[in-house]
Amino acid sequence: MKEYILSVAGIILLSAVITVILPSGKMGKFIKGAMKLFTLVVLVSPFVKNWDKGTSFYPEANVSMDGQYLSHCAATLAEADEKAITQELSQTYSVTAEVEVERRAEAKFPLEKISVKITDFGIIGQDEHIHIMNLIQENVTQQYGCETEVS
Repeated sequence: MKEYILSVAGIILLSAVITVILPSGKMGKFIKGAMKLFTLVVLVSPFVKNWDKGTSFYPEANVSMDGQYLSHCAATLAEADEKAITQELSQTYSVTAEVEVERRAEAKFPLEKISVKITDFGIIGQDEHIHIMNLIQENVTQQYGCETEVS
């Protein structure tokens, strides 16, 4: 890299000196043009050398997935789902529930399992809560498309 910088500085200095010394006639224009081409060749030469070798000018970097970040994103999405499901159960079925959502730490963060623990049914009838548990399980499974457990 040091040689490259020195060669660029040298060619620029040489072209500046030639520009000052040369006359302004046709021959001066020809030599100035040739110096511009020579400067371009010096500037591009490292790229051409690496191109011939089949390697890139910049060092290669290894890219890998950050498992911690994916886990964090999956947990954040699971928390948002838990709040949404809890609110929907409260509004639709008038039940109070603790919801736990499990997501995989993969590309699209697919749902694995939804667990719903009903803490207060809000129903006065005796056996109506069994029917509501089945309805909740069917609706959540249909809406989210994953295994659902209601207790």
